[in-house]
Amino acid sequence: MPVPIVMPQPGIPSPAVAAPDVQASNDSTPGTAQHAASTKAPSRSPSPTRDDVATTSVAWRIHTLPLYARLTEVLFEGEDNSLPSQTTGCIGFLKLDGYSARDTTENMCCLIKFLQDHTWEMQVVSTFVDTMRTKSHWPTKLASASPEEHAKYVWSMMEGLLGIFAYNDYLKPVSPRTVHDIVPRIFSELPLTTASRFLRIPRPVIKPRRFSFSVRDLLDEEFMIEPTSNLADHLKMNGNAIRMYVLDAAAVKFLMAYHKNRVAKAIGMANLGNEVLQSYAVLTQIEFQENFKLPIQLGMFKPDPDNTRRTGFDDLVVITGVIRLFHNHPDFDPQPHLLAERVRLIEAALATRRHWYRRLRRDIHKRKKEEPWLFWGAVLAFLFGICTVIQTITSVWSLVLATA
Repeated sequence: MPVPIVMPQPGIPSPAVAAPDVQASNDSTPGTAQHAASTKAPSRSPSPTRDDVATTSVAWRIHTLPLYARLTEVLFEGEDNSLPSQTTGCIGFLKLDGYSARDTTENMCCLIKFLQDHTWEMQVVSTFVDTMRTKSHWPTKLASASPEEHAKYVWSMMEGLLGIFAYNDYLKPVSPRTVHDIVPRIFSELPLTTASRFLRIPRPVIKPRRFSFSVRDLLDEEFMIEPTSNLADHLKMNGNAIRMYVLDAAAVKFLMAYHKNRVAKAIGMANLGNEVLQSYAVLTQIEFQENFKLPIQLGMFKPDPDNTRRTGFDDLVVITGVIRLFHNHPDFDPQPHLLAERVRLIEAALATRRHWYRRLRRDIHKRKKEEPWLFWGAVLAFLFGICTVIQTITSVWSLVLATA
């Protein structure tokens, strides 16, 4: 009998796999063949290479998709969450540095649970490292490394979990003993007292009740606005510049969900996203009259026209709408807490620059630089006026003495 031919079904691709060797047994019927069944389990797909990470290839995205889904579920409370680019970028950076993405994700989940299960005083970095060194997913790269290298790996994971870039400056000269100790290093606490120019007794420091200055107030006093992508540097004074966290659609989404970040809640930073949005509500409160032209020019807002075409939502409307939502919502506190010391320092600098003598000196210097001819003409006119007054007084006294 002829052997029936089974045609592949349309629409279902037939993989081009080499057919196994077929050996007919002695008791097989003519015209048939006995195929050996393959019992070997499919091998695990190889880990993506560094080139895949650098180019964000399809292999890298497929490899990290279940990892990101698991980490999102552990890191955030509630539903409809997604990992911010700061977290995924941290995992990619560690992969380029020789750490497995799968192991890093597992270690991040363990770190989240460790922080939730321990109070601030017990969130000791060395304790977490000692617990994890016996785990199979702890990096083999650190098998013979020093305790400082293990701690460095932990702080690198914390960067991704908190969405904060490059806080290495806050780890010097010695890294904090506990994870919570990084918070007062980044956001300085208010001092108990401050010196007064009028009273010999130091006066107590009162926490600012709200954000009180706009971006135009800062520019009027000749402060410079320095945009930054590092959330930890928002409202930080750097000489004559004040750093501002850049807002785009992704950054606003990241800040909206910051109070649901379990790591931020465990170490006392959950209110940071709300405080940044509250500060922007005051910084840009009158800019809607000019369609937020000034914040865009200064680099504080970064709307993406391509994103508007892809999603159908205007980025600027999304950014400003979320700021108003948080500012008007009764559940979100408008008072600065983590940023209180930075607000106090900026308010003190504004008060100093608004003093009449400082303002007079600044206006004179500005006029001399921008309109030198008019400035020196005014100086000469002032000198001639003084000479005229002196000459008049001399003439009057001469008449008085002559008639005496």
